[in-house]
Amino acid sequence: DVRATEIDKVDLCASVRTGDIVRAVVLGLGDERAYFVGTARNELGVVMAWAEGGGEALAPVSWREMRGVRSGVLEERKVAKPV
Repeated sequence: DVRATEIDKVDLCASVRTGDIVRAVVLGLGDERAYFVGTARNELGVVMAWAEGGGEALAPVSWREMRGVRSGVLEERKVAKPV
């Protein structure tokens, strides 16, 4: 569960990328090596991320975009609302 609305239109690769730090809730246990997690609530999602190619830190701009702190390049993510 990435978000609560328009579930069929979610592109997981645009919401979360490998290496992102994510705040999520455990929805269930899979096999002995996996968990099912969700980020559907507003306060859940990416809290820290790095740019796809260069490893530059990204800062949240909106609930769906993060921007490179030096380059200003935008990348799509499902951003967690600050608590």
